[in-house]
Amino acid sequence: QLDAAVYDEEDRDLGSGTKVRRARLFFAGKVYEDWKFKSQIDFADNVVSVKDAYIAYSGFEKTVVKIGNFKEPFSLEELTSSKYIPFMERALPNTFVPGKNIGVGVFTHRDHWTASGGVFGEGPGDIRIDGEGYGVTGRLTLSPVHEKTQAVHLGVAVAFRGPSDDTQNVNFSSKLESSVTPVSLVTTGDIAQVRSYVNSVVEAAVVYGPFSVQGEYFHSALRRNANFSNVEFQGSYIFTSWFLTGESRSYKYRSGIFSRVIPRNNAGQGGMGAWELALRYSQLDLNDGVILGGEEENITLGLNWYVNPLIRFMANMVFIDTDPKAGNEDVTAFQIRAQVVF
Repeated sequence: QLDAAVYDEEDRDLGSGTKVRRARLFFAGKVYEDWKFKSQIDFADNVVSVKDAYIAYSGFEKTVVKIGNFKEPFSLEELTSSKYIPFMERALPNTFVPGKNIGVGVFTHRDHWTASGGVFGEGPGDIRIDGEGYGVTGRLTLSPVHEKTQAVHLGVAVAFRGPSDDTQNVNFSSKLESSVTPVSLVTTGDIAQVRSYVNSVVEAAVVYGPFSVQGEYFHSALRRNANFSNVEFQGSYIFTSWFLTGESRSYKYRSGIFSRVIPRNNAGQGGMGAWELALRYSQLDLNDGVILGGEEENITLGLNWYVNPLIRFMANMVFIDTDPKAGNEDVTAFQIRAQVVF
């Protein structure tokens, strides 16, 4: 994924430019009938990092057990691969998502529901915990409708985190829904004396032919040691998507996520590929009591061109309104992406 972005901000330079957002290679396979494995490495920003590294046992009926480094079962938008989400970046409240961590998980599905959960060791990706603690995450989804061009998705997930001792610091922050700039306009800074916290999310999505609507509400509750007040934060997003060329978002009910869009006619082969318009509203509130991390609201307009199943071009215009600790900031970001999945 190759990105370029331009930022319009009067008060400071956010660093317009280009970057390699993701550059990943993976190999996966199956051995001895019931055993699977996957390893995925990212090479973006001249840094080598492990994204997936796990083995899985699938010998149970409609159930898989994983051990290693993989995504915790939390949030529809997070579990849907960045290769397939309608916008270049996930919404603001993604800061509450645990992400990929080391642990053991169980994933099971039936005709209309899925259940997954696990025990994990590392602190969540965008949520920093000093020192390794422990966590338990679970997700339940329901899909009463899951046809080729129609789907209804409902879900809920909870992630508990317990630090390794009683003097841990937790930090929540979110970028501008744009990856080129390193700046975060809203951040709590280090919240001291956190004993444990619980993040939760409610998920919903509907697909009806070329139209879809998706939204999630996130909540985070931090429990702190005596003489320090407990705090709570929240965020949400909702978006709608419309395929001008008639395609539908591809829903995978067995895992409760969205997957690859296949154009009806590839561009350059007698067709124009698939064209998608998308509109999203997202908000994040990191203010509570003495913690003044700021508030941010974003509106994003997106246009996607799926040349074929492997190549996609994206353009996003993000209108950003913040109310941080030190005055208001309004930013407009225009960004584009070229992506190939092979």
